[in-house]
Amino acid sequence: MTNNEIDKIAYKIAGIVVKALEDKQHEWDRDLVMELQEFVPPQKDQEQVLLAELAKCMTLLDSYLKAEDYEQCAKLKRRITEIEIKLNQL
Repeated sequence: MTNNEIDKIAYKIAGIVVKALEDKQHEWDRDLVMELQEFVPPQKDQEQVLLAELAKCMTLLDSYLKAEDYEQCAKLKRRITEIEIKLNQL
């Protein structure tokens, strides 16, 4: 076998190996993106969660006002303010 033939075989093998590595890297990239999307919720979902929590707090606030439980009202008012700040930051 000549050096030229050995070089041709080496280039073919290198091409196969590089292609396999590139394919695997693309697979890893897709997997990473999928994992990151699970950890970082889209802004819309976060907004919906905050709005639902705000509605719950407002309902509780109304019931505490009717029961004249002003200590609980004060706690809820602080939580409502925190939620509103987060919503304004979105």
